[in-house]
Amino acid sequence: MADDEKPEAPRKPPLQFTLPALFGVTAAAAVLFGSLRWMGVPPAASFLVLVVLAVTVLAALGLVVVIAGSVTGEEDDEVDG
Repeated sequence: MADDEKPEAPRKPPLQFTLPALFGVTAAAAVLFGSLRWMGVPPAASFLVLVVLAVTVLAALGLVVVIAGSVTGEEDDEVDG
């Protein structure tokens, strides 16, 4: 590295599930299903809500995995083509 070049800024750490985020998701699910029970929603409808939430979370997780897998970390001008 030459003296006139500036060092690169450090990379941000990858996004991770923190304890407060996991607590927030758990609390949100508890409030959702507690209010469904309080409103007298039948168990079959609550199960349908659970299935929709699970499918949505799995789809979002799959999308994140695909996007993360497509990133090579190389700059476009460094790739031979």
